[in-house]
Amino acid sequence: MHQPIRDHLEEYLKGTTRSVPREFQEHLEACQDCDGELRLLEQQSRALQALRSGAEAEPRAGFYARVMERIDAQQQSSIWSVFLDRKFGFRLAVASATLVLLLGAYLVTTEPISVVGTNPPVALTNAPVADASLQPDSVVQQQRDAVLVDLASYHE
Repeated sequence: MHQPIRDHLEEYLKGTTRSVPREFQEHLEACQDCDGELRLLEQQSRALQALRSGAEAEPRAGFYARVMERIDAQQQSSIWSVFLDRKFGFRLAVASATLVLLLGAYLVTTEPISVVGTNPPVALTNAPVADASLQPDSVVQQQRDAVLVDLASYHE
């Protein structure tokens, strides 16, 4: 198909021959190939127009409601909506209580046992060991002070 026909083909097929320029008509009269193709296109256009229904199709009753139901059913729920489910909330509460009980039992059973008063505290000094009950109070006080000085000045 040649350029003058291509440029104004749609206008001609719509039936607005007034807007088609004169060179379009002259080219159709001179060129048998373009004339044949144009007649074929006119037949196809009429066949397609015959298939078009006269009235606009309306959807059946409830169509929009069914579409909205499908959209709502297919919507992805957020992760936070899981917490609103009663079954999940109950399971979460039971699991949390069980975890607290297990951790409490672990802490109670693994706590070190300390018995107060079984062994007296031991202090290391340079002073000779003597029975404190046989020495006078001033000597015992002097030994205590020496131990405190040794502990305070100890450097490793």
